[in-house]
Amino acid sequence: MAEVLEAHPKVAQVYYPGLKSHPEHELAKRQMTGFGGVVSFDIDADLHTTIKFIDALKIPYIAPSFGGYESIVHQPAIMSYWYCP
Repeated sequence: MAEVLEAHPKVAQVYYPGLKSHPEHELAKRQMTGFGGVVSFDIDADLHTTIKFIDALKIPYIAPSFGGYESIVHQPAIMSYWYCP
């Protein structure tokens, strides 16, 4: 998934130590037996386009926590910090 996201023209940045482009990839390879299941990324869009993107996703659930095993998506600006200036 990280590689697919990294190749997408609307994705500005992918944060995943399993990618060779990640600045700490070599360190992660030495310290980890796998790279984990959390992939973070920034899309090249404004807030309203980001909201549309999140709402259009079919596979991950929209959720504010990493407490489960399901595939989830979380967008802090619209979920955790909506009322913060």
